[in-house]
Amino acid sequence: MALLKKKSPEEVQADVAAKQQQRRDAEERKQREQLERDRRAFEESPAGRARASFANGDQVFQCSIDVMTQRAIIVSMVGGTTSRRSTDPVAILNSVCREGWEIVNGSFVFVEQGQASRDKFMSSGQNVAIKGQTVGYYVFRRSETNRRAA
Repeated sequence: MALLKKKSPEEVQADVAAKQQQRRDAEERKQREQLERDRRAFEESPAGRARASFANGDQVFQCSIDVMTQRAIIVSMVGGTTSRRSTDPVAILNSVCREGWEIVNGSFVFVEQGQASRDKFMSSGQNVAIKGQTVGYYVFRRSETNRRAA
């Protein structure tokens, strides 16, 4: 029968300190990873791309924003309809302007991605619902006065 060895108070304290250090290291690693994810998300956003374009010395910047998404819904023997989800691009446009740009023009295009149809019930013709999204295209020109400190 083997005797159980009891740890000395110094060994117990060393184990506790090692576990605390591991927790701190894990927390720091999580924070660094979150900062890196946030940095990459910003760089891929319109404001992040605008900042990079400004730093490159570009005179013109263009971006596109999905303004509305429309989904086709066809219900048998009832008809067709669409569901819509829209977003307000104002916050995004303001963030681009704060990076040193002034909006010059904006235009909108409906990009059809498909349609669903079904014969009408008890009559001639078809019920058609269209799927797609409305995209806003915005053109900016460089404006040193709009640049805000990051």
